[in-house]
Amino acid sequence: MSPVPHSGQRADLHVHTHHSDGAHSMQDILNSAAEGLQMISICDHDTLGAYLADWKLPENLRLLPGIEMTCQVGSHDLHMLAYFPSGLTSEIIDWSTRLETDRRERVLEGVEKLRESGVRLLWKDLEKEVQESVPCRSHVARALVRSGLCSSPNQAFRTWLGKIAFRRVQLKVTQAFDEVHAMGGVAYWAHPQADHIESYGSQLLDAGLDGIEVLYKNLRSPHRKIAREFQEKHQLGVCGGSDLHQQTTRLPLGRFGVDFDRLDPRLLNPTPACDWQTKKN
Repeated sequence: MSPVPHSGQRADLHVHTHHSDGAHSMQDILNSAAEGLQMISICDHDTLGAYLADWKLPENLRLLPGIEMTCQVGSHDLHMLAYFPSGLTSEIIDWSTRLETDRRERVLEGVEKLRESGVRLLWKDLEKEVQESVPCRSHVARALVRSGLCSSPNQAFRTWLGKIAFRRVQLKVTQAFDEVHAMGGVAYWAHPQADHIESYGSQLLDAGLDGIEVLYKNLRSPHRKIAREFQEKHQLGVCGGSDLHQQTTRLPLGRFGVDFDRLDPRLLNPTPACDWQTKKN
């Protein structure tokens, strides 16, 4: 395959679909991306479900398979992005199913804790919010609103979800990075915060961190400055994206994009989707 021409090329390497907590289908995201971007990565929470759906990649749009993993890092559960430039395989799909199962179990266990504490959340309201998605706490927040227990998801988080401890994810970051690397992937730190860089940066480096999401849309100063310094000091790769969950008039997909010249070269030339779509099953 010929190298990617960089001039004028833009990517968004952190987008969600309704297979986790986003609002749009895989096909809708791809169609919108093709209007203003040259490459995209769907990074849903602990699932590759979007890639298993029926979709057709628009011409002139490159697709970099990715996932946003939740990992144990010290006393925190942090989000890491895994990208697979060589495409998806049955091994990668099977691996992601473990992450998906753990997420389902820990969210449903958290809901059961809520109900045991006296919160009259109806299972039918949660089912309406989750539907075919992998459940996230945002689904629980919207279900609390649907049940009439809160007026908004923000109130749900303040009133209930911040007080009920969902159990920790099982996946430890060292295991996650080892498994991603063994499958030909690369691992990046999603939306890094300054205090977390100070507390967990060394641990992530020791675990085999490949890069960091310095070019994250909502990363403000001083977080961006400290993330950039950390990246440069340790010669890490750079990725970036919008973390878009729902398109709006103010922020359609493609409004935020990162120039190819600013991204880790390892991410810029993914294997064409047509080469791995038929092999992943």
